[in-house]
Formats: sequence, C-alpha cells, structure tokens
Amino acid sequence: MNYDGRKGRMIFGYRSKGGIVLSGDAGFLIDTLQGDDKHVLIRKQLLSRKSDVLPKVVKLNIYSGKEKKIRSAPVPYSQFLIDNHGQPRFVAGIDKNYKTKLYYSEGKGDKWQAFGNEFDGEFTPVTFSQDNQSIYALKSKNGETKGLYKYNLETKKETLLYQSDMVDPTYVIKSNLNSVYGLRLDEDYPSYFYLDNNNKEAKLHKALYSAFKGANVAITSDTADGKQIVVKVNSDINPGAFYLFNTETMRAKHLFNSAEWIKPQEMSQVEPFRMKTPDGLILNGYLTLPKNNKGEKLPTVILPHGGPHARDYWRYDPQVQMLANAGYAVVQVNFRGSTGYGKAFMEAGYKHWGSKIQDDIVFATKYVVQQGVADKDKICIFGTSFGGYSALQSAIQTPELFKCAIGYAGVYDLPMLYEEGDITSIKWGDAFLNKTLGTDAEQQRIQSPVYHVDKLKAPVLIIHGEDDQRAPLKHAEKLKEGLDKLDHQYEWLVIDKEGHGFYDEANILKANKKILSFLSKHIGV
Repeated sequence: MNYDGRKGRMIFGYRSKGGIVLSGDAGFLIDTLQGDDKHVLIRKQLLSRKSDVLPKVVKLNIYSGKEKKIRSAPVPYSQFLIDNHGQPRFVAGIDKNYKTKLYYSEGKGDKWQAFGNEFDGEFTPVTFSQDNQSIYALKSKNGETKGLYKYNLETKKETLLYQSDMVDPTYVIKSNLNSVYGLRLDEDYPSYFYLDNNNKEAKLHKALYSAFKGANVAITSDTADGKQIVVKVNSDINPGAFYLFNTETMRAKHLFNSAEWIKPQEMSQVEPFRMKTPDGLILNGYLTLPKNNKGEKLPTVILPHGGPHARDYWRYDPQVQMLANAGYAVVQVNFRGSTGYGKAFMEAGYKHWGSKIQDDIVFATKYVVQQGVADKDKICIFGTSFGGYSALQSAIQTPELFKCAIGYAGVYDLPMLYEEGDITSIKWGDAFLNKTLGTDAEQQRIQSPVYHVDKLKAPVLIIHGEDDQRAPLKHAEKLKEGLDKLDHQYEWLVIDKEGHGFYDEANILKANKKILSFLSKHIGV
C-alpha cells in the first residue's frame, strides 16, 4: 500500500488470487532487504497442523506478488536467520521428538551443516552480528535461565554477554544494523539491561525509559537516517500510546493511543510480589487492588494464567482491570510450569498439572489472606484455558477455600487431550503431551476435574465456545454431565461460532456481564 494507506492490495496468500483458494501457505516477513525497494524475504510455510513440511525462504516482489524460492529449511517447524547480505544462513527447528536442531551454512549456495554437537538444551537464534561472522542467541544448558550469547560461526566459540538469576530475557533489543545493545527483563517490574552504556541506541533507549518513568518502552520503527523514531509506551494502566520522537531535538509528539477509551488515571495499579514455596521455589506474582482501596479483607478473584506454559507480566490486562473496576482484588501468580523462569522451573510443573501447580495457586491464595488483603470468606477462582482447568481443580482440591469457580474455555478431562482437540494433530503433539502430562492414564484421571466433581462445593460458571479446537466443547459437556448427576449448582454460557476464547465484541461483552453477575452473586462487594 502507499504510505498513506491508499491503493493497498494483498500480494501473498489466497486472497491475493481473488479469493480463490489455490494453496494453504502462510507467509511471515523475515527481512526487508535493505537497498532493495522492490523485494522482501518471507518464510513460506504450508498451513498444516502436522508441521511435516519444510519452510522455505521466498523472495517476494512487493508490487507484483511474484515469488522466487531462495532456500528450504533442513528441518520442519523451523525459523531462519538472515545475514546482512540478505542470505538465509542459520536455522533452528524442532524435530518429531520435540528436540531442537541447529544448522548453518557458509553462504549463498553452500549446503546446510549441523551447528556444533547434538544439543540437548534450549537455543534461540536472535540475529547475525554486523560483520556476519557471528550470531547472537539465547541459550540454556541445564534448565537454568537463558543467557545471551555471542557465537563465532567459524570457531564455534561462545561468549556469555548477560544472564539473570531469575528470568529469561523477554526479548533482545537491537538496532537496524543488527547490533544487539540490550535486553528487556521482567523479574517484577520490567527493566532493561544495556550491554554497552556508551552505545548511541542504548543511550537513547535509556533516556526514553527514564522520561516515561518506568513504563515499557519499545522503538517500533525508525527512519533510515535514524533521526525520527516511533516509540510505543505502555504500562499496567496504559494499554499503549505511540509517539513520534526526534532524536536530534529529543522531543516527542503524541500520535495516538491504542485504546482511546481507556483512561489511565481511572485504572488500578498492578503491584508485584514474591513468595517462597515450602519446597524452596521462588514464585513471582501480581496483585491488583480496586482504585483508592487500601486492600483490607477485600472480595478477591484468583486469576491463574493459561498454558500452563506461559506467564503473567506487569502490564495492562483488560480482564484484570475489569475485575478491579468492579471492586475485586485480583491475584495472579506465575506458578511452577510457567515459562520465562528457566526450563527447570517450567519442567517442575510437568506431570503435576493437577497437584503441585495447584498447590502453588492455593499457596498464593493463602498468602493474600495472611497479608490481610483477601477476605477468606469471599474468594473466587477464575481462569481461561489451563486457567479454567485450574479454577475447577483448585476448587476440588481445597473445597473450603473458594466460594465460586469460573472455567472459561477450560480442559477438564486430561486423557481426552489425546483424543480430542488440535494438540495431537501437530506432529510432535503426542510427544509434548507425554512429556508434560506423563503417560500414566490413572494419574491423568486423578488430576482431571470431571472425575472428582463430588468433592466440589463451590458453585461453578462454565463458559465455552462451541467451535473450540484447542479445548473442544466435549470437555465442558462432560463437566456439565457430572454436575447434573449430583445436582450441583452451576451456570452455563456456550456460544456458537466462537473458538478458544471469544473474539466477537458482542460475545465478549455477554461473557463479561455473566462473569460479573456470577461474582456479585457469590462474593459480591
């Protein structure tokens, strides 16, 4: 499209062919080819849940949509690194056994070679160095947090540049010249580590971070001469504001907000906290209190995240703000099994979805009661996807603790994950489930809410999309069947043409009203 948004047309994908489905390919921009205004490089991947096809690097003409194949990957489900001459020269992929495979080539026309010896740890390539002789990568050998390394491709020598004791880097900050100059870290509040404080870009980023008083700062784009940049600023109370910044005058001009209707001054601040579990793990969490409330024995919503292999951050969360705005304290905890704290921390949740992970969630709940924040008689647990599973499982394990439970797009029958849904349709889906759930079917049943509804005391709200591929409706229907047999109190909201979570605005509003009504009935302010 033109710079002003006019004359736009689709140049890749089936819609570029007039709506006729000729192929099921997806395209991902991987390089803009500096100096070439007519072409970009994309990673072309056949849309297949089996992920058994090799991605390709394709040179795409941005005016005509014509393609030219440059290179195929040597391993399925892989990502390319492009060097500073526009050549794909490094690949990291996952094989059928869910193992990371690494390859590199010397240059154009050279064959892929295995990079180093067999690699058992985690390795995420980031970018080539400015001289094309090295790459930057995030690496962890034995389950510890990932460190930022620089690798010489010829000598295979590695140099550790930085590593946090608590968290993996959230992302690497680099300039247009592939010069890595910093890292974003999310231990509690977001922070930034600069590899070289004398670096021009590092100085600029540091000044912006200071000027915006600790909010998240990301440079989203810049002019070729670097004189003007677009900066995105967001925080716990600000979903995002964009500024045009002049690097010579050091002045910023506000462009627009990503959600104009959200007024930051009306939002509730999010405060991090840490706990140490009885078995010695440090857990990071976030507490959000209703605005202008000192936090004394409040009705409280425990909000476990999905995944389980994901994590919560200090950031604006519309669900959290909705609950806080309605007068509830909101507790989020990055339980064992969460990502971002090293592979060992994540794997501590493997095979313990319904046991140790839930113990951490319950531990956080009791913590806020002990701190005097939560009213022990007014606590509800609410989550989406794995969070929905946790809501039911925790309420079953500690029936006296929770006065209500809300499962949204949840999985409630762990053995069913092997039979229904899209996880096993992915090539390494079975291996993933075996690794994270374990292969003991009886243990899976023990940790599945549908088999233990007789232990449940809390009233339940079940919300689900009829077309959910990840957690098929059968999970909710089986839970409903068990509740019906016991004449257990529950409410039900299932909406057609919605998937794993609702996306239609009217349906989101309907679900939110149902949630707030249910909470008001059982732990109301």
